[in-house]
Amino acid sequence: MQEERERGRIIGLRQRRIATAEWAANFVPLLAEARRELPIYADTGEPSHDAYARWLTGKGVLTRRQKKTWHSESVRRLFDVHIGLIDEAEREFEIAMAIVRFKMRYADPASRKALATEEETSTNERASAIRDALRLSADLRGHTYEDRPIPDRVELKSTVQTGRSQRRSSSQTAETETATKQISLL
Repeated sequence: MQEERERGRIIGLRQRRIATAEWAANFVPLLAEARRELPIYADTGEPSHDAYARWLTGKGVLTRRQKKTWHSESVRRLFDVHIGLIDEAEREFEIAMAIVRFKMRYADPASRKALATEEETSTNERASAIRDALRLSADLRGHTYEDRPIPDRVELKSTVQTGRSQRRSSSQTAETETATKQISLL
Protein backbone atom coordinates (compact mmCIF):
# COMPACT_ATOMS: atom_id res chain seq x y z
CA MET A 1 0.00 0.00 0.00
CA GLN A 2 2.81 2.42 0.93
CA GLU A 3 4.64 1.54 -2.32
CA GLU A 4 1.51 2.26 -4.37
CA ARG A 5 1.14 5.63 -2.66
CA GLU A 6 4.80 6.48 -3.32
CA ARG A 7 4.53 5.39 -6.95
CA GLY A 8 1.45 7.63 -7.24
CA ARG A 9 3.54 10.55 -5.94
CA ILE A 10 6.16 9.80 -8.59
CA ILE A 11 3.51 9.80 -11.32
CA GLY A 12 2.05 13.09 -10.05
CA LEU A 13 5.48 14.75 -9.91
CA ARG A 14 6.32 13.49 -13.40
CA GLN A 15 3.03 14.74 -14.88
CA ARG A 16 3.49 18.18 -13.31
CA ARG A 17 7.11 18.33 -14.52
CA ILE A 18 6.14 17.37 -18.07
CA ALA A 19 3.27 19.90 -18.17
CA THR A 20 5.58 22.67 -16.94
CA ALA A 21 8.25 21.76 -19.48
CA GLU A 22 5.69 21.78 -22.31
CA TRP A 23 4.39 25.18 -21.19
CA ALA A 24 7.91 26.65 -21.01
CA ALA A 25 8.88 25.11 -24.37
CA ASN A 26 6.13 27.16 -26.04
CA PHE A 27 8.12 30.29 -25.16
CA VAL A 28 11.30 29.31 -27.03
CA PRO A 29 10.18 30.81 -30.39
CA LEU A 30 8.55 33.81 -28.66
CA LEU A 31 11.70 34.66 -26.74
CA ALA A 32 13.82 34.22 -29.88
CA GLU A 33 11.57 36.74 -31.64
CA ALA A 34 11.79 39.08 -28.64
CA ARG A 35 15.61 38.87 -28.67
CA ARG A 36 15.61 40.01 -32.30
CA GLU A 37 13.32 42.97 -31.60
CA LEU A 38 14.45 44.19 -28.17
CA PRO A 39 17.59 46.20 -27.40
CA ILE A 40 20.45 44.55 -25.52
CA TYR A 41 20.61 45.38 -21.80
CA ALA A 42 23.96 46.70 -20.53
CA ASP A 43 26.69 44.19 -21.35
CA THR A 44 24.68 41.02 -20.63
CA GLY A 45 24.15 40.18 -24.29
CA GLU A 46 20.38 39.98 -24.04
CA PRO A 47 17.39 42.20 -23.21
CA SER A 48 16.42 42.93 -19.61
CA HIS A 49 13.70 40.94 -17.88
CA ASP A 50 11.62 44.10 -17.73
CA ALA A 51 11.92 44.51 -21.51
CA TYR A 52 10.85 40.89 -22.01
CA ALA A 53 7.90 41.45 -19.65
CA ARG A 54 6.70 44.54 -21.54
CA TRP A 55 7.12 42.73 -24.87
CA LEU A 56 5.17 39.63 -23.72
CA THR A 57 2.41 41.83 -22.22
CA GLY A 58 2.23 43.83 -25.45
CA LYS A 59 1.85 40.65 -27.50
CA GLY A 60 -1.03 39.49 -25.26
CA VAL A 61 0.75 36.34 -24.08
CA LEU A 62 -0.75 34.95 -20.87
CA THR A 63 1.35 34.00 -17.86
CA ARG A 64 1.33 30.50 -16.34
CA ARG A 65 -1.58 31.59 -14.12
CA GLN A 66 -3.47 33.01 -17.10
CA LYS A 67 -2.79 36.65 -16.21
CA LYS A 68 -2.45 39.26 -18.93
CA THR A 69 0.37 41.28 -17.39
CA TRP A 70 3.94 40.02 -17.22
CA HIS A 71 6.43 41.30 -14.65
CA SER A 72 10.21 41.02 -14.63
CA GLU A 73 9.94 38.47 -11.81
CA SER A 74 7.64 36.31 -13.98
CA VAL A 75 10.25 36.37 -16.75
CA ARG A 76 13.00 35.47 -14.26
CA ARG A 77 10.94 32.48 -13.09
CA LEU A 78 10.44 31.42 -16.70
CA PHE A 79 14.20 31.53 -17.30
CA ASP A 80 14.78 29.58 -14.07
CA VAL A 81 12.12 26.95 -14.79
CA HIS A 82 14.89 24.36 -15.05
CA ILE A 83 15.50 24.65 -11.28
CA GLY A 84 11.99 23.44 -10.49
CA LEU A 85 12.15 20.76 -13.16
CA ILE A 86 15.44 19.42 -11.80
CA ASP A 87 14.14 19.56 -8.24
CA GLU A 88 11.09 17.49 -9.18
CA ALA A 89 13.27 15.00 -11.08
CA GLU A 90 15.44 14.66 -7.97
CA ARG A 91 12.38 14.07 -5.77
CA GLU A 92 11.08 11.41 -8.17
CA PHE A 93 14.49 9.72 -8.04
CA GLU A 94 14.69 9.83 -4.23
CA ILE A 95 11.25 8.25 -3.88
CA ALA A 96 12.10 5.52 -6.41
CA MET A 97 15.40 4.80 -4.62
CA ALA A 98 13.65 4.60 -1.24
CA ILE A 99 11.29 1.98 -2.67
CA VAL A 100 14.20 0.00 -4.16
CA ARG A 101 16.21 0.13 -0.90
CA PHE A 102 13.18 -1.03 1.11
CA LYS A 103 12.55 -3.95 -1.25
CA MET A 104 16.27 -4.80 -1.33
CA ARG A 105 16.24 -5.53 2.44
CA TYR A 106 13.72 -8.34 2.00
CA ALA A 107 14.57 -9.59 -1.48
CA ASP A 108 16.02 -12.94 -2.42
CA PRO A 109 19.05 -13.08 -4.79
CA ALA A 110 16.91 -13.40 -7.94
CA SER A 111 14.78 -10.42 -6.97
CA ARG A 112 17.88 -8.35 -6.18
CA LYS A 113 18.94 -8.57 -9.82
CA ALA A 114 15.56 -7.19 -10.95
CA LEU A 115 15.83 -4.44 -8.33
CA ALA A 116 19.31 -3.52 -9.60
CA THR A 117 17.77 -3.11 -13.06
CA GLU A 118 15.00 -0.96 -11.59
CA GLU A 119 17.63 1.18 -9.83
CA GLU A 120 19.58 1.64 -13.06
CA THR A 121 16.40 2.58 -14.94
CA SER A 122 15.56 5.20 -12.29
CA THR A 123 19.09 6.62 -12.48
CA ASN A 124 18.89 6.89 -16.27
CA GLU A 125 15.44 8.53 -16.11
CA ARG A 126 16.78 11.08 -13.60
CA ALA A 127 19.76 11.92 -15.84
CA SER A 128 17.49 12.24 -18.88
CA ALA A 129 15.05 14.53 -17.02
CA ILE A 130 17.89 16.76 -15.80
CA ARG A 131 19.43 16.98 -19.28
CA ASP A 132 16.01 17.87 -20.73
CA ALA A 133 15.59 20.64 -18.13
CA LEU A 134 19.05 22.06 -18.85
CA ARG A 135 18.43 21.86 -22.61
CA LEU A 136 15.10 23.71 -22.18
CA SER A 137 16.82 26.39 -20.11
CA ALA A 138 19.48 26.87 -22.79
CA ASP A 139 16.80 27.04 -25.50
CA LEU A 140 14.85 29.68 -23.56
CA ARG A 141 18.00 31.80 -23.35
CA GLY A 142 18.89 31.27 -26.99
CA HIS A 143 22.07 29.33 -26.13
CA THR A 144 23.21 25.95 -27.40
CA TYR A 145 23.19 23.06 -24.95
CA GLU A 146 26.31 20.98 -24.55
CA ASP A 147 25.58 17.48 -23.30
CA ARG A 148 27.65 16.57 -20.24
CA PRO A 149 27.58 13.92 -17.50
CA ILE A 150 25.09 14.46 -14.70
CA PRO A 151 26.62 14.48 -11.20
CA ASP A 152 25.20 12.42 -8.33
CA ARG A 153 23.95 15.61 -6.70
CA VAL A 154 22.93 18.68 -8.66
CA GLU A 155 23.53 22.07 -7.07
CA LEU A 156 20.55 24.24 -7.97
CA LYS A 157 21.48 27.87 -8.53
CA SER A 158 19.70 30.61 -10.37
CA THR A 159 21.64 31.85 -13.37
CA VAL A 160 20.09 35.26 -12.86
CA GLN A 161 22.08 37.73 -10.80
CA THR A 162 20.03 39.56 -8.23
CA GLY A 163 21.27 42.75 -6.67
CA ARG A 164 24.79 43.54 -5.62
CA SER A 165 27.01 40.97 -4.01
CA GLN A 166 27.34 41.45 -0.29
CA ARG A 167 30.69 42.62 0.99
CA ARG A 168 31.77 40.99 4.20
CA SER A 169 34.34 42.19 6.68
CA SER A 170 37.14 39.81 7.64
CA SER A 171 35.45 39.12 11.00
CA GLN A 172 32.15 38.23 9.26
CA THR A 173 34.02 35.89 6.90
CA ALA A 174 35.78 34.22 9.86
CA GLU A 175 32.46 33.80 11.70
CA THR A 176 30.89 32.22 8.63
CA GLU A 177 33.79 29.77 8.23
CA THR A 178 33.63 28.84 11.94
CA ALA A 179 29.88 28.23 11.74
CA THR A 180 30.31 26.10 8.61
CA LYS A 181 32.97 23.97 10.35
CA GLN A 182 30.76 23.53 13.42
CA ILE A 183 27.81 22.45 11.29
CA SER A 184 29.94 19.95 9.37
CA LEU A 185 31.01 18.37 12.68
CA LEU A 186 27.39 17.58 13.53
